[in-house]
Amino acid sequence: MEHVLLTGASGQLGSYLLRELRQREVPVTAWSGSRTGPLFGVPLRPVDLADPDAVARAFAEAQPTVVIHTAALATVAQCCRAPEQADRINRGGTAVLSELAARSQARLLLVSTDLVFSGEKGWYRESDSPGPLSVYGRTKAAAEQAVLTRPRQAVVRVSLLFGPSLTGRPSFFEEQRAALRERRRCPLFEDEWRTPLGLCTAAQGLWALAQSDFQGLLHLGGPERMTRLEMGCRLASLLGSDPSVLEPVSRLQVASPEPRPRDTSLDATLWRRLFPKQEWPTFEESLSQMTT
Repeated sequence: MEHVLLTGASGQLGSYLLRELRQREVPVTAWSGSRTGPLFGVPLRPVDLADPDAVARAFAEAQPTVVIHTAALATVAQCCRAPEQADRINRGGTAVLSELAARSQARLLLVSTDLVFSGEKGWYRESDSPGPLSVYGRTKAAAEQAVLTRPRQAVVRVSLLFGPSLTGRPSFFEEQRAALRERRRCPLFEDEWRTPLGLCTAAQGLWALAQSDFQGLLHLGGPERMTRLEMGCRLASLLGSDPSVLEPVSRLQVASPEPRPRDTSLDATLWRRLFPKQEWPTFEESLSQMTT
């Protein structure tokens, strides 16, 4: 049986992957950034991805056959404030893990982002060239290159993920749901398009990929292109809440040290062709599962 090393296990996507692996009774070593204690019965080990020696020691102890690398300095604002740290973690940490995996002949899967694109066209395919507008996007694009040069390794760019938190830290989805139920003002972008995907679906899809022999680059996003405002309106409809608390906001009106891409929707046609049996629910179908 495979032994999985999961980085970022206490994060939004990582926690869903950890639950998926535990439900499937897959042996797993879970790394976190700073959080300790068990999650789904698995001890979390804090590992500093900016420290190559610490990464190498922890990797040697884990002896994985599969690495699923979700950890990153993952917010645009954090990376903009600390670009050198973002590079050390996102690019440097990935490069070290990629080399360690290659040496030990372990499979590695890097989770990347739709924000490697400029947002000028939308419905991006794997063949489209990156053009990141942010420090975060640039460091993730650089991390991709460290992985794509090696055999048995793959990069998956995921779109905007949504769903309830499994770690106790409220997610944006939960904050939005609470605002609707409590009739609190909730500003949402009306001119920024993504292809949102439920966290549970993403975790299932990533594990399917990890078990495959695919190497290279894949896109994983939902079947529908929409704005955060449209997402909020659909959630309001499902909850029977008043959508008037949702306030349309333009990304151009929000002060930001870096430009926000207009449309980073992902074309997941190749993914669907490779994994035809994987569930790919609509936005409403995912919402229904989350709100029942």
